[in-house]
Amino acid sequence: MRLDAFLALRDPLRNERPELVDLSELNVYRSLAPTFAAIAPSAHPEAPYRCHLAERFLSHLSLDAGLKSRTQVSHGVRRSLRALFGWLASRNARVGVPDDVYPVYLQLAAEAGVDVVRFPARQGLPELEACDALLLCEPLKPWGRTLTDEETTRVEAWVRAEPSRRVLLIDSAYATPPTPWALRLLREELAFVLVSLSKGWLLPDHAGLCIAPSRWSQEARAVFAPLPKDEQRLRIGYAALTEHAARPRRVGEVLTGRALALDAFTTRRPELRAAPCIGYFATSRCSFDALLAQGILGVPASVFGGPEHLSVLSSLEPVMRSAGQSSKEASRP
Repeated sequence: MRLDAFLALRDPLRNERPELVDLSELNVYRSLAPTFAAIAPSAHPEAPYRCHLAERFLSHLSLDAGLKSRTQVSHGVRRSLRALFGWLASRNARVGVPDDVYPVYLQLAAEAGVDVVRFPARQGLPELEACDALLLCEPLKPWGRTLTDEETTRVEAWVRAEPSRRVLLIDSAYATPPTPWALRLLREELAFVLVSLSKGWLLPDHAGLCIAPSRWSQEARAVFAPLPKDEQRLRIGYAALTEHAARPRRVGEVLTGRALALDAFTTRRPELRAAPCIGYFATSRCSFDALLAQGILGVPASVFGGPEHLSVLSSLEPVMRSAGQSSKEASRP
C-alpha cells in the first residue's frame, strides 16, 4: 500500500471504527501546528537575501562562518536533491538511493533521469562499488537504526578511494542539529550535507542549506544558481533563525514527551511487538491488518517502501483532514 492509497483508507477507518487507537498520523507539521504560533516574515534588511540566511543558519548550527563559500541555499532538502540529482544525471552517475525511507527520493531521481541503484536502508548499505554516488538519510527514518561503525567506515573508505568521482549525499532533515557523524563528514569534506527548517521549525519547503565539499563547490554553485528565489520564504526563514531560534528545542521537547507516551503504551501492549519510538515513529513487527485486529490503526510499512509484514506507529497527535483536503500530503512524513 502506497501513501495515497493509505490516506484514502485512513479517514473512512477512523469514521467507521472510532474505537481504534489512532497511531497513524504522518504529518508532523499539521499535528504540532496548534502548539506553536505561526512564524511571520522578518522585516530585517538582511532577510530577503540568501547569503544572509546562510550566515544565520550556519551560526545557528554552530558551524564555522568560513563554510559559507561551500554553502548553497534552496527551499529545502527536496529542492536541493532535485538539483543534485540533475547534476548527477549529467555526470552519468549511478546513484545508490534507499527505497524504504522517503518515496520522494525515487520520484526525484526518476524525474532527473538518474541511473538508480535501489537498496533497503533498514538492512544496510548497497554494493558500494556499484555506485558513483550514494544518498543516506541520517538519522535513518522510520526504522530507528543507525549505521554501524563498520558501515560508516566502509562509506568513508569508499569516498576516500576516489574523492574526485564519488559523491556522498547526507539528508539531515530529521536532525537539528545534524548528527555527530554528519558533522564529521562535513568537516572532513567527505559529503554534501543537506539541512532544512522543515522539522526543527515545522517549516517545510521554506529554506535549507546544501554544504558541499570544497572540490565540488564550484559545480554546486552552478547547479543551485538557477533555482528560484522566493522573498517571502526567505523572510520567514530568516525570522525562524533569529526571532524563533529556540523553536527546535521546544519542538524536540514536545516530540520527546509524545515518544515517551507511545513507548509507555506499547510496553503495556507487548502483543504489538513494537520497538522504542525514535523521533516520532516506532516500528511494529505486526502487519497493518494484524494491528487493526488488535484495535490499532497504524501505518503499513509499505507506505515508506518497507515490507508488508511490518508496520509503523506514530506518536503524533492525530488530525482529521478537512472534507475538501486532498489525499496527498505534500510534506515529507
